[in-house]
Amino acid sequence: MRRCDSKLSLFFFGRLSNVGLSSTRPLRLAISSSCYFASLAFVACFVATAWPDAAHGDGGTLRLSEQAGAYQITVFTSPTPLRCGPVDISVLVQDPATGAVVSEVEVAIQMILREQPSEALRYQATTEAATNKLFRAAQFDLPQPGWWVVEVTVEGTRGSGPIQFELEAAPPIPRWIALWPWFTWPLLAIALFSMHQVLTRRRSGGRLFHVVTR
Repeated sequence: MRRCDSKLSLFFFGRLSNVGLSSTRPLRLAISSSCYFASLAFVACFVATAWPDAAHGDGGTLRLSEQAGAYQITVFTSPTPLRCGPVDISVLVQDPATGAVVSEVEVAIQMILREQPSEALRYQATTEAATNKLFRAAQFDLPQPGWWVVEVTVEGTRGSGPIQFELEAAPPIPRWIALWPWFTWPLLAIALFSMHQVLTRRRSGGRLFHVVTR
């Protein structure tokens, strides 16, 4: 009688273990898969946000938007934050009354280091240098940090429209900070691969226990 009871207990224990494992296996698989893809998303976001922002046209920080003569002039700068080195200045010229883009104009941009007025850079802003052809852009290479006076002059059939503002260029980003994403993302990829291997082995171990109990 005791042997029968033992066999019966073993039978039911095996069945319950079997049911428990089979019922939780999809849940464990879903959780591990979710962790894996969440880790992938984390790595992608980490690399994207950690990468230093480069100078690019037609966007960035809004510096000024005001009417000058017969023009509404809006100026953007990038990168953000602004540092000495490559700098993009984009200008949008509009009709103050209608907001329509005024294309028949020439735009000149001059940057003067406030502490050294002799340190002046002057470029013509063109649609060729802009990604969005509604803008006119010019690329500068600021040689040193500090406060710079920016003068934007619009010339066209409606007359002249000059504006002026100041901006501060921070020191260049340290070289090791600019390069550190190249060295850290392989470590993140290795850690992610190791996590995936651990989860895979756990699933394999669960299936092996499932077969043994049967």
